[in-house]
Amino acid sequence: MTAPIPKSILALILLGLFGCAPKADPEPSVAPAEPIDRTVKPAPLAAGSFALPQVSEGVLSNGLRVVVVENHELPLVDLRLAFDVGGWTDPPGQEGLAEAAMDMLNEGAGDHDALGLSAALKSLASKLSTRAGKDSASVHADTLKKNLAPTLDLMATVLLAPTFPESEWERVQKQRVQAITTQKANPQNLARQIARTLAYGDAYLGVTATEESVGALTVDQLRAWVDLWLVPGRALLLVGGDTTPDEILPLLEDRFGGWTGETPRTAPVRPMVQPEATTVYLVDKPGAAQSVLTLQRFVGDRTDPEFPALSLGNRAWGGQFTARLNMNLREDKGYTYGARSSFGHGYAPSRWVASASVHTGVTRAALDEVFAELSAVSADRPLTAEEIEYVRSGLIHGYPGRFEQAEALLREMETVWRYRLPDDWLSGYLDRVAAVDPAIAQAVFAERVATQPLQVLVVGDLALVREDIEALGHPVVLLDTDGKPVQE
Repeated sequence: MTAPIPKSILALILLGLFGCAPKADPEPSVAPAEPIDRTVKPAPLAAGSFALPQVSEGVLSNGLRVVVVENHELPLVDLRLAFDVGGWTDPPGQEGLAEAAMDMLNEGAGDHDALGLSAALKSLASKLSTRAGKDSASVHADTLKKNLAPTLDLMATVLLAPTFPESEWERVQKQRVQAITTQKANPQNLARQIARTLAYGDAYLGVTATEESVGALTVDQLRAWVDLWLVPGRALLLVGGDTTPDEILPLLEDRFGGWTGETPRTAPVRPMVQPEATTVYLVDKPGAAQSVLTLQRFVGDRTDPEFPALSLGNRAWGGQFTARLNMNLREDKGYTYGARSSFGHGYAPSRWVASASVHTGVTRAALDEVFAELSAVSADRPLTAEEIEYVRSGLIHGYPGRFEQAEALLREMETVWRYRLPDDWLSGYLDRVAAVDPAIAQAVFAERVATQPLQVLVVGDLALVREDIEALGHPVVLLDTDGKPVQE
């Protein structure tokens, strides 16, 4: 039996012979769709069921705690060796030490130089990175399951046998110094760091690396930092992906079980500069086309019982695209590409921050709108139950998607461990959000943010904006690009 001629070929034959084509199959009858009113937000969906992936734990012979999250959908394994140390451990005058030391771990280790390490990882289709921030340091690897053992060998070598080549440090040091210079030239980066200095003073997040401090660091200092702080007692090893505890723990014991060293687990000083009156701080960037606006204050600890309500209130006011702040400054006024408010967490109490970059010519007008939106919350336009329900629905339905990949859950578990958050911090999140009374969310946001004094930072061309800002009537302080007061 011969195969039937496809309709597309038959159509061409008939069209060529007779100038006609076969009649198409009739379209099925479809009822016209109901018109959609796109001016009305869709109603929230019903909450679905969700449970976090199963977590297993083990301990190596040296006391290193290991957490395993299985995910056998793909033959991949993610390994995250986290430390509860970071830039907050930098001695005075050596700011940038932790970041530089972690950066150098994979620039040479064991018998491998930097290029040799890169080639070895590439041959395994594996990735390995080492980094530090203010609160954290980590050695992170991800690999195909079949290459797990040799990737672990390289990971252990980088951690336990770094060589700190002088030639590589000269290159990395120059790059890091240049990066600091570049960041200071960027108004957004400059505003971010000065805001931290205003909030934390001369400690913790208020301190930053300078060209001078990084330029003076030595290989001996890098090595001493690693020896002191990268010890099992300050570490947590998180493993996710296509493996099991029975499989991975012996592999880890072989490579990390002999790792020793002990430094008592401590936390940084928790400074906090809370404004007693709304004060405006100005930083001059001559010729800047935009002004970077930042408003901030501390609002309590994220473990406070009222924090879920505060979080929902903030999300409705400024925490997402459709929030009041962005709808006003971007969609209504066209002053900015985006305006947001969020919380900064760490070892210190939580810090509420609202920010936007606006055209220089509307700097004062934008500040007026931000203050007006804050005042409205406790006056004529309190946050409504509809607004709170809308953002609550987004949080609840978006939460499961955060854990589609094992790495995301590992990061969240690392946060819980580092900041010593409650055991149910992740598993109880949805219940805490669902339990918030919209009226409480409105009241807490008004009490802790909208009616409170703020630190207001403006980075921009002061020749064009200073006079208008001073007319606001708040105290004004002029700062240099290091966040230090300028004497006029």
